[in-house]
Amino acid sequence: MSYKTVCVAGGGVLGSQIAFQAAYCGFDVTIWLRSEGSIGRTQPKIDHVREEYIAAIEGMADGTGEWCAGIADSGQPFDKEAALAAVERAYSTLKLELDLAKAVADADLVIESMAEDTQAKIDFYKKLAPVLPQKTVVVTNSSTLLPSTFAKYTGRPEKYLSLHFANSIWKNNMTEVMAQD
Repeated sequence: MSYKTVCVAGGGVLGSQIAFQAAYCGFDVTIWLRSEGSIGRTQPKIDHVREEYIAAIEGMADGTGEWCAGIADSGQPFDKEAALAAVERAYSTLKLELDLAKAVADADLVIESMAEDTQAKIDFYKKLAPVLPQKTVVVTNSSTLLPSTFAKYTGRPEKYLSLHFANSIWKNNMTEVMAQD
């Protein structure tokens, strides 16, 4: 399966970073949010992540900053202008959506990145399952809860696992993967 369209459920600290990184890498990304208030809290996070990328790129280009594996491959010539263009493309193409069915309508991958609240996650998966396309793979970014706790609520336990991203994803470009039965 080819992945092109990603929906990130939740726009908190990690959700906004995951969404921005996916958009930076060329994916079509939508962040699903529960309320207008969530939009008001998420947009400043996205703005901040954009500024972090720009500062990191400037530091990479002039040698004053650390190499960021989420921004460019090491061992390759660094193209500052291309990296900055990718930041602007990511920033301008990220979509925020309150309607869950619209947010996931064509999603190849849904990344749940909500607060570590078991019941809220179960409620989300129950709402998500009936509106997902058959092709969609679902992952959780949870770092403290087992994916097996939620698999049955997704409607596709065979296409569900944990994909936990590190904070400052542009610098710490790695994930932990945890499958479940």
